[in-house]
Amino acid sequence: MERGDHWYSDLLVSLPYFLTVAVLGTALRHNIGFPLDDSWIHQVIARNLVFSHSWGFTPGVTSSGSSSTLWTLVLAPQYLLFPHTNPVFYPLALNALLLAACGALLWRMARLDGLSLPESVALGVLPALSGNLDWLAFTGMEHVLFMGLSLLSIVLWFRKGSSRRVSLLAGVSMGLLGLARPEGLALIVALLIIYRWCGRTLADAFRAGIVALFLIAPSLLLNLRTSGTLLPMTLKGRRFLYLGTDKLHVGRSTFRGLILDTSRQVIAHHFFYTHSRLILLPTGILAIIGLVVLVKRFPSRTSVLCLWAILDYTAYCVTLPEPGHGGRYQPFVLLLFPALMALGLMYILSGAVEWTRSRRMQRSLSWASVAVVAGVTCLTLPRWQNALHDSIADINSTHVKMANWINENYAPGTTMAVFDIGAIGYRAHIHVVDLGGLVDRKYLPYLVQRRVPEYLSERGIHYVILPHTGSETRFGDLLNLLHNPAVRLVPIHTEGGDETTWANGFAYTGNAFRQQTLYRIEPVPPDQQNATATERDTRIAAAATEGIDSGER
Repeated sequence: MERGDHWYSDLLVSLPYFLTVAVLGTALRHNIGFPLDDSWIHQVIARNLVFSHSWGFTPGVTSSGSSSTLWTLVLAPQYLLFPHTNPVFYPLALNALLLAACGALLWRMARLDGLSLPESVALGVLPALSGNLDWLAFTGMEHVLFMGLSLLSIVLWFRKGSSRRVSLLAGVSMGLLGLARPEGLALIVALLIIYRWCGRTLADAFRAGIVALFLIAPSLLLNLRTSGTLLPMTLKGRRFLYLGTDKLHVGRSTFRGLILDTSRQVIAHHFFYTHSRLILLPTGILAIIGLVVLVKRFPSRTSVLCLWAILDYTAYCVTLPEPGHGGRYQPFVLLLFPALMALGLMYILSGAVEWTRSRRMQRSLSWASVAVVAGVTCLTLPRWQNALHDSIADINSTHVKMANWINENYAPGTTMAVFDIGAIGYRAHIHVVDLGGLVDRKYLPYLVQRRVPEYLSERGIHYVILPHTGSETRFGDLLNLLHNPAVRLVPIHTEGGDETTWANGFAYTGNAFRQQTLYRIEPVPPDQQNATATERDTRIAAAATEGIDSGER
């Protein structure tokens, strides 16, 4: 048996995670839902898998829509076993358990690497106090699973014992990691390359690699069928929405932009709720020092974890330079930032008193470092509890209410093109055509070439639902449906939530515009296309803002 603490120490480390998730969970009182619209997309695909026996967003049609094959399989049992229960609680319970498992694995890694007790507590417990990290459990998405499998793969790859058995277990974990998210392939390759530093043999690497490939192969084949590449369709769709192109663009601006976005959003606003350099600069330096302290211990479990976090971060710099809603595209920043700050502070304070040769003083300062960072991190909990409440309330008062209104006024099976397909696709009894480039690869060329009106016309689609915030028309312009002289959008119905509630949730998640409007699409005769687009769009925006119904049924 490897050196480490007993099982009950892992349990003690896990308890703070359950406690802080419960604290954020008070936001669900009379307010049940997901804080992101994308969360509902996963539910639609899992439901279709069980009830329609098809993999994809559209019932009976094999398509894309999710970047996580494993998460769809994990969600599916709720529709087999609990088909009539609210879909929010099952993934929440799973993610709470996974968060606690992440804490226990971090603690175990630190103890096995010989880190001191204060350092181990910093790694294992401080992440639990981060409201932003705990918020991930409420998204109903796969990011906590991805982190947990990353930690488990590293722990197993370093584990001593029967070479064959351990390598097979590690291969299973790696394979599941690749199924959880496509970027997991990078960690798999990295672990197989550094097998000697991890105490493994070439035969171990071969066995683990074969097992991982066997598990990942079906997902790769599915991606080939649905997107035409080994990567899921959603990646290109998201890249176009964020960057205006589906092509890779690598350069100084790519890395600089993501670094600035991460520091400005994930660290500055989401963690400290300030953009003051007096706070951001020293705390950022502390985290970098903590990162260096762990990486210098290579080869070790914690150093490999830090290197993987850097690799994952860099991968997003290249493929999708955007921290994502609530920082979900950068989960390792959320997981490690508080602990790295504490480790950096310990290193500086220990060096400052090293001349005293007093181990007692050094231990006291180490525990003081943990306490200080714990206090700062705890301040994020009430803010993220409020953000969770308000973002759920906004989704429920716009997307969900729009779906309910459609069900009351349109026949089941009516075809509508929708930009935010999650909650509307889950609750409305209509045929949803995705406008975000997440589902149908045949649609992406139309999106990139600004030929969306042509795509809708070819398929005889007469209704479209677009998000907006008052006069904000970004998505309508992106899809070339507004300010287009050849197309007239006639507003039928608008749903929108409280502006203050929306603004607070949006400040943390950057997701879900304040209003959803259903339009009827009307072609404009050539002899009328010279009319000013401003005149038409002003009338449309005014009607949408006021929520005027056309009376259409």
